[in-house]
Amino acid sequence: MYYCYKPHHVYHLIMNVKAILIIISLTSPLVLLSCKKDALAEAVTTGNIIPVVVTDTVKAPTNIYARTINVGTGSGALTIDGKTLGLQCNDLINIKSGTYTSIDIKNILSKDGCPITIKNQDGIVKISGDFNQMSLTDLKNVTISGDGTKGISKGFLFRDNKYRAIQIEGTLNKFTLQNAEFINIGDADIAYIYRAEFNGSEDSYSKELKFLNISCDNTQQFFASNGAIENGKVLGLIKNIEIANLDFRNSPSVGAVVYLGNVEDFNIHNNRVDNVNTSINNHNGIFSISGNGKFYDNYISNHQGNAIRAWGFTVGSVPKTILIYNNIVVNSRKYSAFEVQAFDFNLIPGKTTYTNAIVFNNTCGNLNTSADWQANVVDVYSLKGGKCEVYNNLAYNFSGSIAIAGQQAELSPVTSNNLYFKTRSDAGLIDEKDFKLSNNSSARGAGRTTPITITDYYGSPRNPSKPSLGAVE
Repeated sequence: MYYCYKPHHVYHLIMNVKAILIIISLTSPLVLLSCKKDALAEAVTTGNIIPVVVTDTVKAPTNIYARTINVGTGSGALTIDGKTLGLQCNDLINIKSGTYTSIDIKNILSKDGCPITIKNQDGIVKISGDFNQMSLTDLKNVTISGDGTKGISKGFLFRDNKYRAIQIEGTLNKFTLQNAEFINIGDADIAYIYRAEFNGSEDSYSKELKFLNISCDNTQQFFASNGAIENGKVLGLIKNIEIANLDFRNSPSVGAVVYLGNVEDFNIHNNRVDNVNTSINNHNGIFSISGNGKFYDNYISNHQGNAIRAWGFTVGSVPKTILIYNNIVVNSRKYSAFEVQAFDFNLIPGKTTYTNAIVFNNTCGNLNTSADWQANVVDVYSLKGGKCEVYNNLAYNFSGSIAIAGQQAELSPVTSNNLYFKTRSDAGLIDEKDFKLSNNSSARGAGRTTPITITDYYGSPRNPSKPSLGAVE
């Protein structure tokens, strides 16, 4: 986990060493795909000929695919190369089920409105083994989805890998990975090695990435990006990344489940993280995010570290806002539910500016059970020009002296309509599973209007003029 809080020179050295290791690990022959201009193509490797069947698909009313291309034999190394496949608009690539040593997907740069979809065929596509992985390079308008077989919800499986499960290089734009599972991964599940310098042009940043409906059990970081603000440069910028419906469990030393070093408009929601960081004590952010965006409808439990450490800045001259709302954060061994902070090194005159932060309608309980730290709903540090508002939060059973918004620097947060109680039952919460309010809870209707959310954690409508406190209406 070299992505979090390493000095920059050490960070780069370790990254380069690991990159060399993975290149060495993948020197076994890869399958090279080629495609004739007619409806049949062949994938040729040294000593092997693997058929790639391209068939015209009879269109049903709901079928969006123009053609189906079947690839792979269910084993060995597979390469899907857009330069040789002759792909067309709305093509579907089906990977035959089985266990592969590697899958290399590259050079698929489809124009807008012409997506390319890659799915599993007739079962689960698995990559398993110490250094076996999927590599993704230079993809645009591509979706990799593990819903290709009826009855299987996560048709791409990565397991028992001592290193990374997926490594991404080059540029991703308008890319989706969904319906996948990671088990027993020793390093990052997904590592995005992207360091292009942002100059304002369309080709100097990565955009519109989605990672959806994914489960992880006993892995290290789920997603780690390589962006940063360094030496007056904006590097590895990602705009509009969505991470949703992630179920991440049982990782005793993961530190940060998601690390994003330079992101604009992150959209992180409806994720569940449970039983993490049980063996470490350093200050962690389960989601460690630098930039700006929204963090909402997440459930973080039985953990150590802030649910999110939001380190704010905005690329450009118009300040944006960090929004943290509708989250349930319970049973932390150490630290507050959230943190907002900014640093001078992220603020470059003419290139970046500050962010504001709003933290509202969260339910937080049983925080800092080790009793060796001050627990708050949010630790508020300097935002280097930004403001912080904290309201409509419901909290109970914190250790230490109580502050909903703990002022950690010169910035004084603006607070209102927050309630703290000694116990869960005093707060009027029915249980510590669903965190719904009892009929007589004093949190009901005790909130102020909000600028963005009209539903609660469960998607139920809120009272627009007098919403209840906490994540659940």
